[in-house]
Amino acid sequence: MKTLQTILLRLFLGILVTALLLTGLFAITLSVIPTWGATDDEIARSLPGDELTTHPNLRWTNAITVNAAPEEVWPWIAQIGDARGGFYSYTFIENQVGALMGAEGYTVTYTNANEVHPEWQNPQPGEPLIQGSLKVRESESGRYLLAESIEPSPFLWIWCWYVEPTDEGATTRLISRFAIEVPAGAGENPVMDFVLNVGGFVMHQNMMQSIKLRAEGQTEPAWIETLEIGLWLAALVSGLAAGIQYLIRKEWRWALVVAVLSILIIFVLTFVQPPILMRFLLDAGLIAGTVWSGMKR
Repeated sequence: MKTLQTILLRLFLGILVTALLLTGLFAITLSVIPTWGATDDEIARSLPGDELTTHPNLRWTNAITVNAAPEEVWPWIAQIGDARGGFYSYTFIENQVGALMGAEGYTVTYTNANEVHPEWQNPQPGEPLIQGSLKVRESESGRYLLAESIEPSPFLWIWCWYVEPTDEGATTRLISRFAIEVPAGAGENPVMDFVLNVGGFVMHQNMMQSIKLRAEGQTEPAWIETLEIGLWLAALVSGLAAGIQYLIRKEWRWALVVAVLSILIIFVLTFVQPPILMRFLLDAGLIAGTVWSGMKR
């Protein structure tokens, strides 16, 4: 065991390293979130709903390639909605956000559909997507769905899902443009902008990947969300264990390396959201590194 003075010195250095690493990682992440997956042409092009905002506080153009024809992608877009096919993201977060943003007496429990429902394939203007918060503004079957915030709202929220055929219609580019504009004179709120960017993107990334999965003919088992959370927590626990080793072990260098790697891996799991097998491998390597560093004298 080390003296209290040594532990406090290592604690200070560990906090400093962690703060610098997180600052750099968040700076990189925030810089790429608004254009994640999109080409320069997709970012620059005009999409339905662009004319509704003049100076959006937040604006994303995210895109993903789906290995399926547009007619296989569109049905999943058409049935988006809290009381319809869901938003294909993390339901435990969707339900919390829905209860916070929805209408008074909001009682919808999100369920993300794993099949196409014919009764939800014709979204109409005015239909709610999130009760009391978001509604359909317009749509063109097989092409796009445009949603807007429901009045009265503290901000203007525009969200467009656009289906673009590629490779002579054999594949599809799914483009999502998301914009929020607060009223003039409301002032800037950096904390809220940060939360919307980071928290919103985690949900949005999972949504895009889940639509791709379904359109390509695969399904998402009910337990996958629990497993993903468990793997994220495993990375966190491994990092904390390595951090403790760094504080108290004589050989501290490898423990510090493992703790830093755990932060990087947590960022990958949170924002990149790789396939389950890759998550298992990353966690396995991290756990092995934690055990190995703990065995060094």
